[in-house]
Amino acid sequence: MDDLDAYGRDYVPQAPAAVADHGIRSGDRYVAQHDLLRAVATAASGAEADVQLGVDPGTFYCADQLANLIALAGEPAFTGVLTGFIHVPPDRATGPVAAAAAHLHPRGDGLQQCARVVAAALRELSEETSEPTIVLTAFGPFAGVADNPTAAFVADLASLDAAAQLAAPELALAGRERLATATLHRYAGASRTLTLATTVLPLAATAADALAGRYFDTDATAANFHRALAPVLAVRRPAAIISLGVDSGQVLRPARPAFRVETQTRGFHHDGRRGRTASDDYRRHLELARVFLQARARGDGPLRFLRR
Repeated sequence: MDDLDAYGRDYVPQAPAAVADHGIRSGDRYVAQHDLLRAVATAASGAEADVQLGVDPGTFYCADQLANLIALAGEPAFTGVLTGFIHVPPDRATGPVAAAAAHLHPRGDGLQQCARVVAAALRELSEETSEPTIVLTAFGPFAGVADNPTAAFVADLASLDAAAQLAAPELALAGRERLATATLHRYAGASRTLTLATTVLPLAATAADALAGRYFDTDATAANFHRALAPVLAVRRPAAIISLGVDSGQVLRPARPAFRVETQTRGFHHDGRRGRTASDDYRRHLELARVFLQARARGDGPLRFLRR
């Protein structure tokens, strides 16, 4: 893990493309050459997706959310809470263009792969903390993404249960509780417990607005994020907050789908607008990457690790 501090520091993004940022990513070549994780998530069908350490979450709401997660470290209520962001690949249910993309997987395969990726983090985090609560946030629809696979994952109870049991086979569902802006999923077994708190963060006032690109500004999205966390904090301070967002640009790239554990962000710069989280240089955030490299060092678990 000594190489992680240097990973991505020499990455230079390409000049802005003539398409929306959430439609293209420029970090693929760097990750292909330098990735430290080199893991694979496999569905029951045999469908595979890469699991990598990302260096460029773009400049849309995913980049904004990673910046929001970084900012939590300065708030007393979140002292000691591990945070991180994972980009999830699109699947064929994501939208009309994705439906015709032969390199993408069906929704069921994507959910199983996502369960394995999340489980790899849960396994490490649940062994380090007594009675941990781990928050999973997802995003709703936006332009080009009518059915966000991250929202589908946190809404799919079977996938959440699978992630918990992949993390620790002795865990079984002990109950669910709906809060104002989140749902608690409690698991217990063999004298250990795990609680997953799930919530979907909207990017606009309505789904129609989101699909039309009439988004909230970044102040509103940050406020919505804190509002979603408030009822969870009232129950217990979480051990970790992991945010999930879809890398919709993978629809346009005919390569094997990939999950990216993001390591740095410049925040929100969409359509020539600098949001509240915009920065000129990358801000580094390696907490979750270290968790996945810890899983790699163990060499077993929900993911398959490739030779470097």
